[in-house]
Amino acid sequence: MNTLANRIFPITTILVLLVIAAGSIVRSTQSGMGCPDWPTCYGLIIPPTTISQLPPDYQNIYANDGIPAEAFDATRTWIEYLNRILGALLGLSVLLQTIISVRTRKENLSRFWASLVLLFLTGFQGWLGAMVVSSNLAPYRITIHMMVAFMILIIANIATYSNRIEKVSDSRLYKFILLAMGMLFIQLGMGTQVREEIDVLAKALNFSQRNIWIDNLSTLFPIHRSFSLLILLVNGYIVYTCKSRIDFWSKVKIPSMFLVAALLISVCSGIVMTYLSVPAMMQPIHLICASIIIWSLHRLSLQFKP
Repeated sequence: MNTLANRIFPITTILVLLVIAAGSIVRSTQSGMGCPDWPTCYGLIIPPTTISQLPPDYQNIYANDGIPAEAFDATRTWIEYLNRILGALLGLSVLLQTIISVRTRKENLSRFWASLVLLFLTGFQGWLGAMVVSSNLAPYRITIHMMVAFMILIIANIATYSNRIEKVSDSRLYKFILLAMGMLFIQLGMGTQVREEIDVLAKALNFSQRNIWIDNLSTLFPIHRSFSLLILLVNGYIVYTCKSRIDFWSKVKIPSMFLVAALLISVCSGIVMTYLSVPAMMQPIHLICASIIIWSLHRLSLQFKP
């Protein structure tokens, strides 16, 4: 049973990251309404590939039900559908993980409780996804949907690593990691607000004139941009300290290297979005990097926790 758990729990964490990545791609490609209904897609279990598979008046049919169906686009439909498939796979993985945790709760109680919370949050996230679709992609609901995804990632980390990783003793560094996590969530909060502003501008301009999006953002954007320098400094200190301690570098090397890579790519993607008119490809990369930074810092916090 423990061997199975050691395989399933990391898979759950990987699936969480994939779901976050897929959700970001859905958002950046405006594919959120690629399937106007839920849990089916245009009333089908397997979505259509051509408009000929739909009734000629399908938009009116959905409009009568209060659903603003967009013109059919096979690419957007399948992007949204694959996002849902990943979400379903995550749900199955979490369910299996919970069953394993219940059967082994005497051996690992913290994993048991983390898995129960994860099961609840995953179910809530599925319901919230349906609400996002029904609200025609209301920006504030998309933001809540994303923040819950980050919570799921943290709980999945606890379930996967809390009792599997070798602890490292350094209370000062642990406090810096907590500081870095706090700063990151402040940055994420500002980033979601900036993203909501961009969403409003993009819809108002029919997703054109990308060159003026950044210029029309509020003062929150330069604060968000400048705050990233502080985050780089704090995280740079964390990685430098880990690297300089030969006695435990091998134990924390993997999350530390992921942290460095994700920070650098995140900063570069932010620069590209600022000066190259917010290319759609950069938006999911920026969010994926934020997810990996969360995973890395939280993994380190578990390892250094007194």
